[in-house]
Amino acid sequence: MGVSDGSSLVQMCIVKVAQNIDLLERKVLNLPVSLLKDLLPHLNIYYLDRIETAAATKGISTSVIWAKIWRDLDQTWRWRSKSAPLTQDWKQRCLERLFHMLMFTQVRRAGSYLSNLSDSSILSMTVKHVRVLSLNTSSKNICRLASGDLRPILSALEAGVTSLRLLDANALFKHGRKYVLFILHRLLDHGSVREVVLRRNPDSSFLRWLMSRHRGPQGSSETSHADGHCSVEHDGELEEPAAKRLALDVEENPEVLCSEFSSFSSPADHCPEGHIQSLDFEVSKCEILTTVSHILPTWSCLHTLHLHSDWLIQEEEMSVLVQSLRRLFLNPGCSLTDLSVSHVCGHTHVISVLRACPTLLSLSLEICPPADRNTRGQQTQFTQSKELCLEKLLVKSTGPMSVKCFLPALTCAPKLTSLHLTGVHLSPRFFHTLAESNPLLKVLNLEDVNLADYHREILHFLEYSVLEELSLKDCRLLDKCAVKKDFLLPFVEALKGVSSLQSLMLAQNRLASGVIEIANLFSGCRPSKITQMDLSSNFILPAELLEFAQLLETCRPVQRLTLDLRFNPLDRDPGVKGQALRKLIPYCNILTDDWDSRSTMADHISVM
Repeated sequence: MGVSDGSSLVQMCIVKVAQNIDLLERKVLNLPVSLLKDLLPHLNIYYLDRIETAAATKGISTSVIWAKIWRDLDQTWRWRSKSAPLTQDWKQRCLERLFHMLMFTQVRRAGSYLSNLSDSSILSMTVKHVRVLSLNTSSKNICRLASGDLRPILSALEAGVTSLRLLDANALFKHGRKYVLFILHRLLDHGSVREVVLRRNPDSSFLRWLMSRHRGPQGSSETSHADGHCSVEHDGELEEPAAKRLALDVEENPEVLCSEFSSFSSPADHCPEGHIQSLDFEVSKCEILTTVSHILPTWSCLHTLHLHSDWLIQEEEMSVLVQSLRRLFLNPGCSLTDLSVSHVCGHTHVISVLRACPTLLSLSLEICPPADRNTRGQQTQFTQSKELCLEKLLVKSTGPMSVKCFLPALTCAPKLTSLHLTGVHLSPRFFHTLAESNPLLKVLNLEDVNLADYHREILHFLEYSVLEELSLKDCRLLDKCAVKKDFLLPFVEALKGVSSLQSLMLAQNRLASGVIEIANLFSGCRPSKITQMDLSSNFILPAELLEFAQLLETCRPVQRLTLDLRFNPLDRDPGVKGQALRKLIPYCNILTDDWDSRSTMADHISVM
């Protein structure tokens, strides 16, 4: 019998054991480690789940197997994505995806990982791993969850789902509005959902239903009256009480829905009321001026609010929203710490929002500046008696906008740890302000920001920096350098002086041969401790990469380096490129465009 025949016999035995694992489960764990490793890929998900704990005691991880199952489930997914393969919870992702496919669409039974398993057994196993439930236009079978047959499945979803994604609520209602509302009620009020994501502008009646009972205790920022109702004061006049405005149709009342589906009826007189703590949704002009602005001041349990729109939020709508936020933050019970608003027209909204929300921790604004050139560089006044609590600020501008519009706010934010600016014009005071007023800054991300005239300011800022992440993407760093070394050498030395720095992103800066100077980060008596570096889209040629690799081979990074080399013209000399990559592999996890080398890289990473 030849070696190949012997190998085939071993494989046949492994397959046979896998097919009869229900009888041999306890004995399997007595197998040698090498055979147990060979057996695991042949098991279905039920036994893979049962055996993995015992396998871990022998030093065997099932992560790679779950990752392969994931690639089979989602064949559009690319292994070469930036997320580190071994840090993902592949098992949870696989089982959550399988639940959605089996419950709402269909699943291919091509792999051994689903062999000898019925649909009901797969549902019962996978439902326990669903944390994010996504319902979209393809979720035709959602109404089945309201049936008595699937009550255990819905009950398991109530216990485990923390995030609910409704990608097209209007389309879902076509399958049966009452059934869908009942299921949502069970998840939101009886379940554990605290985060809701809404897309495609759900109708206002559904928004009223959603927001009518998921806001936590009523806020104290309203004017109380003896009749127990509260009214909102707006422009000197009392508006109609919010509770009356948001009255629900009787047939859509959660208690009525629960009693109609008798097997789910609550033993208490009233159903519990859930608390939505995070809301992320597409909003229309009408919804800002009506539903959102009226509800927000009393939504005391809301921690995170992300508003998206496909149209421009004009000054009027934004003023209404800011006024609503101001009333919310006057409420001592206000919990909102994270706010994001997109497509806002105007220069001054960073300041106006921070004035209204002084205890906000994270603010993200996507701004579309008006065409009026006279307002672009205006210095905005910011008088604040107390320091801001702000820790994270993201400002993305789609047109000409100066940092002067919100720079005064940075001087009142000593706790700022993360700053992300896109498309913003800087001023000479910007880096000085960061150094003087934001000593705790750990993440600085500048994108599409012209830094060609700020070399001296950058070096001064780095001298006093405690940064952990620095990203300068498409910042024209070297556009005015006659000799690239004139800036890159002091820049590299300044970076080496930032002992806390872990991540350096320099994509789209036309480094080209300047990449050789970057390799000096790891040389000398105080080498950088960087573990992640992005050099993508920098016109790096194979010969330049080879010289970079030779320097790294000599210096050797302190820790393994994740290196992004995508979108560089490395294929101009495949031989030199391959030589450079072989020198880098012992010290780097490399991201490239080369599809053919992907499996090799992935296998190398998994071995590491």
